[in-house]
Amino acid sequence: MTNYAKIDHTNRRIIMDRTFAKNSEIVGSTEYNQLQACRKDYPSYTVVRREIKKNPNQERYGGLTYRYMEEYIMTHESKETVKAVLSEFSEMLLISRGHSKAFRYPTIKRWFLLRYPEFAMFAVESAEDQEVKVFELRDSGSSASSAESADPLDKAS
Repeated sequence: MTNYAKIDHTNRRIIMDRTFAKNSEIVGSTEYNQLQACRKDYPSYTVVRREIKKNPNQERYGGLTYRYMEEYIMTHESKETVKAVLSEFSEMLLISRGHSKAFRYPTIKRWFLLRYPEFAMFAVESAEDQEVKVFELRDSGSSASSAESADPLDKAS
């Protein structure tokens, strides 16, 4: 993939990718000269760096490693099924090594989350429990003594 600066005439912007922006900081580099030429040709355009669209609702599992999955299987499966599930898990790991890196982890993670849905629901349930507790504290705040146990952020306002 090549580094680029793109002209967006509708929004009057010069858009550059991350690598192009980094290389254009070096005076005298090819990217620097190209950027200066763009700015000379379009002086009223703003220069921006291209941003990748991110899904803010995407679930992320930072600690869900292969090792953690294996330990979770060993502790949450019965003695009769643990051997079969671990062999299925290691078979999936073996098969995944034949595919590109981009598909390895997501496929095994999907299998794990389908097999253990309680793992995926942990964060959702605990967040809902916290909301209920806050609601109960605010709801019981009608008397003066319960005002002390109310949310400290409410006192600041």
